[in-house]
Amino acid sequence: MLSRLDLKASLEGLVVISDERLPVRRIPLREKPINRYFLPYRGLLGLLLIAIAWPLSWAQSGTALQYTFFPLWLGFILSVDGLVLRRTGTSLIVRSPKIVAAMFVVAMPYWWMFEGINLVTENWVYIGSEENTDLLDYLESSLAFSVVIPAVFEVSELIGSFGFMKRFSRLPALVFSRGQLVLIASLGALSLIALLIWPDALFPVTWLFLFFIFDPINRLTGRPSIAAQVERGDWRLAVAFGLGALVCGFFWEMWNNEATVSWEYNIGYFDFARIFEMPLMGYGGYLPFGLETYAVFHFVVGLLGWSSDSHVPMKGDEPS
Repeated sequence: MLSRLDLKASLEGLVVISDERLPVRRIPLREKPINRYFLPYRGLLGLLLIAIAWPLSWAQSGTALQYTFFPLWLGFILSVDGLVLRRTGTSLIVRSPKIVAAMFVVAMPYWWMFEGINLVTENWVYIGSEENTDLLDYLESSLAFSVVIPAVFEVSELIGSFGFMKRFSRLPALVFSRGQLVLIASLGALSLIALLIWPDALFPVTWLFLFFIFDPINRLTGRPSIAAQVERGDWRLAVAFGLGALVCGFFWEMWNNEATVSWEYNIGYFDFARIFEMPLMGYGGYLPFGLETYAVFHFVVGLLGWSSDSHVPMKGDEPS
């Protein structure tokens, strides 16, 4: 019986991809391309970065370990992009490297805005890191913040590639008139003002107001928007980006839990039943955070005329 087994073929079957949608691997000075393996090179590089940065971030010596946050999350982003490419034959990086670069850039002021709001709400505080005092400190913090948008988009596209997402493509439609969209955007702006006046009571609005402001604007100006999708009864983007941010939130909190440089929360009446450092109810904030991340990024790239390049495919889309 053993003589009938082709050991090489059996092992090869575990890792070789037969999907012809994926690009072959071409090696310099090699005449023929080699087979497609279980992850593209970017995915393997991502796993390597995680394997190096994760243990370093949890080590309990040396203040320089705060610099592991960016390579750890860059590894996460590359790994997920490689997995999406493995599953679907396309990915954010394949479709438009400039959009991925824009995500890193836009994420910096995007998260700095939340840091500014936190000066009022005081919902989190950093432990083990010194206060920013010069330009280099702010650049280092900005580099860490830059991973937020690409991480959310990558995981959301991964979730959108699963078959269960098709069931959300034909749900009851939620149709908005132009006046209703203007009203929602106005309420979003007013909610920010109310948040700054009554931060102790309204701090959850931090993770809602940007979506209320920018998604209606995107809908009214013809840019990609959640509102435009749900008006057709298609809730896939809303589900994918809500869950995508939640998955990212799990990894943020898990990697933060034992890190040398980390953060702690104070979210008032929601501060109970912690999972890692985050109270259970706090994870609910990641769901709308995913939606507002989608809305803000599409608003920005819409100003640049790049909306068509930033489309996120979902399972069940018609082949282009």
